Parts: sequence; C-alpha cells; structure tokens
Amino acid sequence: MGIATNVELHKLYEAAIAFRKLQPWKWMYASQVFIIHDDERDIDGFCSIMGMMGEHFSLSVYLGEAGYQSYRYLYDKASLAYMDHIFMKAEVKKNCLTVSFENPEALTEHDDEQAMFLGYQFKGKNECPRFRYHHPGIYSWYLTDGWQCRFLTKALEQAMIVARLELTKDLKVPEIYDSKYYLRYYTEEKGWDGTFVDATLYKKAPTPKKTIFQNDLLAYRVKKLPKLLITLEAIQFYLPNPVVEVGSGQPFFMLVTALVDSEEGQLFYLDVQETAALYLTDIVTELAKQFLELKIRPCEIIAEDEDTYALLEDVCKQIDVKLSIDYHTARAHEFAEYIFEELQNASSNTVKVIESEQSDIDKLIMFADQITDTLQIQQALDDLSEQAKEQYKLITQTFVLAMYTIRDQIPSEWTGDAVKDICLNVLPEQLEKDVLAQCKPVLSHFVTVLGEDEIIPNYRSLLLVINNCL
Repeated sequence: MGIATNVELHKLYEAAIAFRKLQPWKWMYASQVFIIHDDERDIDGFCSIMGMMGEHFSLSVYLGEAGYQSYRYLYDKASLAYMDHIFMKAEVKKNCLTVSFENPEALTEHDDEQAMFLGYQFKGKNECPRFRYHHPGIYSWYLTDGWQCRFLTKALEQAMIVARLELTKDLKVPEIYDSKYYLRYYTEEKGWDGTFVDATLYKKAPTPKKTIFQNDLLAYRVKKLPKLLITLEAIQFYLPNPVVEVGSGQPFFMLVTALVDSEEGQLFYLDVQETAALYLTDIVTELAKQFLELKIRPCEIIAEDEDTYALLEDVCKQIDVKLSIDYHTARAHEFAEYIFEELQNASSNTVKVIESEQSDIDKLIMFADQITDTLQIQQALDDLSEQAKEQYKLITQTFVLAMYTIRDQIPSEWTGDAVKDICLNVLPEQLEKDVLAQCKPVLSHFVTVLGEDEIIPNYRSLLLVINNCL
C-alpha cells in the first residue's frame, strides 16, 4: 500500500473544504445512499451524507460488500438503535472512509500538524476536516494510504455533484430501503456519468462463518448432562473504551460474549476478548466447560444476531441444545446496557494499554518473513519474475495475516472458501494494482512450498482456488 503524497492530501483538503462550503446536509438525509465506483480497485463506495440534525457533519464512504452491510446494520435494527451497545456495535462494524467537520479541540496533534504542514489553519466551529479509516473491530485510524486518499477525494467531488442535482430536483437520490440505487461511474468517452441500478445486487447478506466445536469428548460429556427447562439468551457486544496491546499502535474494541437466563437475567457465562484477534473456538470451548461445571444443559439458547448464532450453531448441535435467533432478547440487552453504562460512567473515552498474552500475529509475521528469507537464501525464488520477487514478502505477509485476522485460520487450517474470500475481497482492497498483479505467481509458489513441507495438508486444492480467483 502506497503512502499518500502531499499533493494527494492537498487535493483531499481542497475537496473537503468545498464540500463543507456547499453544506449538502441541509437538504440530504443520512438514509439516502448513492454509489461511487472506483476503477482503480474495482470497488463500489456507498456514500452517506450526515448533518441534517445540526450536530455531526460528515461524508462516509462504505467500502464494497462488507462496507454496505456495515452501513445497513443500524437501519436493519432500527427498533433497537436507541440502545448504546447496539449503536456501538454498528460503529465498530464500520468499514468505511470518512471526513467529518469538527471543532478545533476534537482534532489530534497529528491532525493539526498535517493541516499546518499543508498550509491550512482551521479555527471555526464544525470547520476542521478530520479524515479517518474505519475497519471492523478496530478504532478509527488516520488516512495515510494513497488509494484511500484518492478515493475519498473522488467521493467528495462526486457527492457535491449528486447533492446539487438533488437540490435542483434533477435527481431524486434513493434511500437505503429503496429498490434502486444511484451509481456514479467513470468512462474514457463520457467522463463521470450516473445511472440507476437494482438494489438487490447489493442486499444479499453474507452468511457469517460458523465456529467449529472440535472437542468431541467434551461435547459427549455435556450432552449426557440433564437438560433443564431454562432458556438462555446469548449476545455479543463491544466495550465502549478502546484499548491497545503492548507493542501495537492500533487501538481496538474488546468483544464481550454473554449468556443470561431469559426469565431472571442471571448471568451464566461471560467472555471478554482482550486481543484484536478473536479466539472464537476458545469461547465455545469455555462455554461447554461452564455447562459441565454447573452440571446443567439448557433446553434452548436464543442468539441476539447472526454473528452470535454462527458462533453457537455447531456447539449447540453437538450437545443437542435448540438454537434460535431473535433480535429482541430483552434480558440479554438489559445486561449489555448495564455493563456498557457502568463502564462509560467509570472511565473516560481514552485509549488504554493492555498487556497481550497472545503474540500469534507477531509469530505469523515472523513465519512469513522467515520463509521468504530462507527461500531467497536457497535461491528458490529464481524462477519468479523480478516484480514477483520484489513483492513476495509483502504479498505473503498480507495474505497470512488476512487469513488469520479475518478468517481465524492459521496455515495448517486454511480452507478453500477462506482462501477464495481473501483473494477476491481482501487482497484487492489491501494491495496496490501493480502488487496485486503479482499475487497469483507469488501465492501459488508460497502455497506449494508450504504444501511440500507438509505445513498445508490440502495445498493442491488451494492452488486451484488461487489460480481461479487471481
């Protein structure tokens, strides 16, 4: 990923200043959605202008399918959106680029230094542009990547065109619930143009990955426990204060998983993930151990959303407990609200540093780097092109980390579905076009090496996926 140049940042500031001067939030709603297609990464950005309520002024550009689903999350849970932990979960799920217009005190030292270096000084209320990148699970981060900067600049410029068309009634921008969306795209012949597209192309929600419960003996022992006539409500939510692991500069939000009695609200199980990487298999293992310790098995568990259902689906099947889904799990929401409010009242919204007991990400980075270094020493990369050799370490490191942080798989666990997801949806977002062009030969070589060393048991099937997807 290339770092944004001063010229690119200057263009971004100029576009943001023009957008702020136009003030399109005076006549456009946050629920109105229009799409900006980016040819550079072949990705759609779903744009939303906020500010009609007169408090928070911004443009958000949600990236691709994952971004669109994160944009819809709060609208799909409109009846629950008043709850702080539901709103928080929507914020943490965001996959988007944003520019918001803040008061001077809301800017960080980095924001101030960047603006001053480029020759800008902002002092007025809601005048200071603040640029951020939001990735699911992590704290919002500075916009430093060149492509992100260029795409947000395009989105600001096109958003002004769309807003003016809306103002003059030459265009009616659809809302998120509508059957058609408005798409802006660029061609060499016409430049930027617009058309309406079928919204159903985007509305099919991906199925969350099921967490596999792999302890057969524990499942057998829990299944033999007496089944009591109690129903548990399961919920996952994020704690409100960001934390950062020692040795990492990237803040994240800790995920809480809780199960409570549907009648009394009594807590039966609680897990807090204290690392950015989620250890979901550990959660279900500890839940099964909890049932074994309590010597009970509930007759039913009701999951609050699809992610929680996917977490519990396999373990419930193996221990013969009915599992269903219902957004309106009253006791679970009460528990989440209680915890959320207690923590909000007890501490400020500053990033806290925590000691990390896990160093799996560091180990995986070292793993990918050591393999590359060894192959270079052994001259095992000589059959690759010069471009592939230059990008070998970056591509393999990006791929290994994406497989782990997004699909929760170490190399010995890699599956074809996960590899396909990363190749089609993640690498194009994370890598520049010239680097992406080398992914096929590099990953084919890398997977072959790991397969022949018996690190990946099914490497031949993964090679087929890579060759078909890249």
